[in-house]
This record gives sequence, C-alpha cells and structure tokens, in this order.
Amino acid sequence: MKKRLSLILIALACVALGSMAHNRKALRINEVMVQNDSSIVDEYGNRSAWIELFNSNFAPLDISSVYLTNDPNEPKKYPVPLGDVRTRMAKRQTVVFFADNDAERGTFHTSFTLVPGQDNWVGIYDADGITLIDEVTIPASLIPGQSYARATDGSGEWQVRDGSTGKYITPGSNNI
Repeated sequence: MKKRLSLILIALACVALGSMAHNRKALRINEVMVQNDSSIVDEYGNRSAWIELFNSNFAPLDISSVYLTNDPNEPKKYPVPLGDVRTRMAKRQTVVFFADNDAERGTFHTSFTLVPGQDNWVGIYDADGITLIDEVTIPASLIPGQSYARATDGSGEWQVRDGSTGKYITPGSNNI
C-alpha cells in the first residue's frame, strides 16, 4: 500500500513539474533598454539598463528558479530567486529586471549589465540551466533612451522604440 502511494505521489510530482516547464515556454523577453537615461528608475532612484519579461500564458506563471543571462556560455548567470511572491506573474503581464550587476539589491536586480555600443545577447533558461526558453540580440545601434521591443507583446518582430507616437517605451506595461 505504501509503495503504491509513493508511486502515485511520484507520478503526480512529475506531471506537476512537466506542467510547470510547459508553462515557462510561454515566458518571453518583451522589451530591453541598454542605456536608460530617461525611462524608469529602480527602488533606489537609479536608472539602469532593464529587461522586461512577458507571461504570454493565459494563466499565472511562477518564474522563480529560471535564469537570466547575457552570456550563452554562462546560462546560469542570474538565478531568479525562490521565495519571492513577486516572481509569480499574472496572466499576460510583465515584470522588469534591472541589469545593474547588483543582485544584492533584490530579486529584480541581475548579476550582469548590458554594454552600450555593442550587440547585447540576453537569454532566459529554464530551471535546469540547459533549456533555452527565449533569447534576443539587442543591436549595438541603440542610442540612449531607445528600447528594443516586440511589436506585439510576447510575439512578432522586434523594433527600435524611441518614445515617438506609435513607438512608445513601455517598461512594466503592454507594448501596445
């Protein structure tokens, strides 16, 4: 009886983990700003490069234990911490991470920066540190105050946004 119960619990855990991994495939890099001179400030009053993620699921998504990185050779560069309730993203919502190389400041501050004037690659890896969920290369041609964003949240082509009509910079909110 105990053996059968153990097998059932193991099977349920596998299904739950598989379901969570499936949902994470809908996590998207949505908008990135390398040189933040006029956009949002963090809770310390600083303007840092930022990366916006979008939950394209029609259900909540827990992003704790995924990895953000700016180096494909180091996929586990910044682990999104466990235990922060703010890492549970509502359906079709965004969250912003500051790429300020100051992870000690909290969950939404990465352990890497983005470098102005050069192409910047950003990737999201699943909890195994192997499965690439999403990636983008931000062009070196971005000038201060411009972002690189998906035309439509979570999908579609990428475009440079300068804040002009129809090309609004939207950290923490929908691109359209």
